[in-house]
Amino acid sequence: MRDFWRALLLANNQWKRRIIGALAMLMDSGSLIIIPLIIRDLFDAMASGSTFEHIVPLINKGVQMLLLLAIVRFFAIYAEIFFQEGTGNYISFDLRQLLFKRLVKLPFSYFDRTKTGDLMSILTKDVDAVRDGTGFVIMLVITNLLIVIGIIVAMVLLDPLYALIVLSVYPILALVAVVYSRIIGPLYGAVQKQSGVLHTVAQENVSGIRVVKAFVRHKEEEGKFKRENDRLYQTNIRIAILNSLTHPSLDLLGSLSTYVALCAGAVFVINGRISLGTMIAFINFADNLIWPVRQIGWLAEMFQRATAGAKRIFQILDEKESIPVSTNPNRDIPGDIEFKNVSFKYPNGELALNDFSLKIQGGETVCLLGMNASGKTTVANLLPRFYDVTSGEILIDGVNIVDWDISTLRENIGFVFQDNFLFSASLRDNLTMGRDYSEQEIFAALQAAQAAKFVNELPNGLDTVVGERGIGLSGGERQRIAIARALLRDPQILVFDDSTASLDAQTEANLKEALKTLFKGRTVLIIAQRVSTAMTADKIAVMDAGRIVEQGTHQELLTRNGIYSNLHTLQSMTQRIIEEAE
Repeated sequence: MRDFWRALLLANNQWKRRIIGALAMLMDSGSLIIIPLIIRDLFDAMASGSTFEHIVPLINKGVQMLLLLAIVRFFAIYAEIFFQEGTGNYISFDLRQLLFKRLVKLPFSYFDRTKTGDLMSILTKDVDAVRDGTGFVIMLVITNLLIVIGIIVAMVLLDPLYALIVLSVYPILALVAVVYSRIIGPLYGAVQKQSGVLHTVAQENVSGIRVVKAFVRHKEEEGKFKRENDRLYQTNIRIAILNSLTHPSLDLLGSLSTYVALCAGAVFVINGRISLGTMIAFINFADNLIWPVRQIGWLAEMFQRATAGAKRIFQILDEKESIPVSTNPNRDIPGDIEFKNVSFKYPNGELALNDFSLKIQGGETVCLLGMNASGKTTVANLLPRFYDVTSGEILIDGVNIVDWDISTLRENIGFVFQDNFLFSASLRDNLTMGRDYSEQEIFAALQAAQAAKFVNELPNGLDTVVGERGIGLSGGERQRIAIARALLRDPQILVFDDSTASLDAQTEANLKEALKTLFKGRTVLIIAQRVSTAMTADKIAVMDAGRIVEQGTHQELLTRNGIYSNLHTLQSMTQRIIEEAE
């Protein structure tokens, strides 16, 4: 409930819309109270025994008033919907902006424990539910409340006893609505949570469609989707059963009040307690109460859905950013890096680094070599603070990286990741990432990354649009574009995470030769599994189980007959076998 009101407060600057909407609600509800009173006067005039000449002007005046009120209601309802739903749409726009802004600032650890499908469901379905709740649901609740209060006051003023009899049905109705609201709330929370699970299953299968098809997994994945879809279906069926019982019950109780008004009114007219016009007015009032009554269940349902959505939304918005504001001023980052007794555990508790220490001098090229799960990529992730260390510290120019301005830190580091993500946009946009670079600068980076030739051969060159995740380019081409993107920023520090793994031997050799010049004056950290990638580095650190077990140059490590030497022998033999087989 608290989160729903927090969402509603986002529209504080929409006070003009709210005032106009509130005035429109008053006009709408006021007209529904005045209309029965005009009808009462017309019937009382006709029943008074007045002459035809006296009654006709009264009828004409009454009809004119009714037509005027109908026109007033038309514009009032239009203004209600336009301005109140406009407020809801503003809130949904603001929520989506806030959510996206928060998501891109959250640490990697948050995304490690959160499913993509859940996030997509919150950004779409939950925001839409809050939009409806803060827009037309609030509008209808306030309008209906004004109508109910106005009608009750009018009925009591006309005849308190008659009003008490007619309204005696409504406490039962209110009880039904409260019970319904308490049951339906948790059910809608479960539906929205399960929708996120279903989104995740669908998203994973779309993203991994090649794997699904390659391993003929479609039946298993269909079964998984069906199980999650069935859970969602069963919860929705429970909601449907509850709605099918509640809505007709509310409708019946609302109609019962009209029946009571007719029966009690007939007795009172016969006894002379009230006039025929008053009875007609009461029947009209009771009839006007039916619509707000019918909507109680539906509005409670929509409100609970919005409340559940708001709760999930603000769980994200309240998520703390792990990176505190730095006190260090923005300035260029030099290349001296030191990992000092660093240990790191991932959110799942897995120890990735254990008392890891490494010094990298400015302008030095260092390669971290090791097998899978040795901790190499973790080192690369800690340097730009994608994660923060569990213990120990990372220093740049003798300053702990937690004291560096985070934007400055990342601006000065160029990344080439293992999994090179490309946006569904032009190659130019993927390379520049929203910055201004000249054509010469772009092609210089492409040339250095051995990518200029294939880009020039594309139909639209740099303006060629690649598909989602770089579909349309080979793995090697995506890799070279990612390398060019990193080089284009001209960073002081370069991080290459197994960045030549998708390249053929000749392209890798050409790229290494081109990068030698670019590496001069920069601090370079290379993550690799292949000795051929590591051998040209100034220093090689061999990792195993989160620690450095060997360190030195290529020649030094070969003479030690350790892990590096064994890897070199094994990979050389493998390469010779492949070459002979070809």
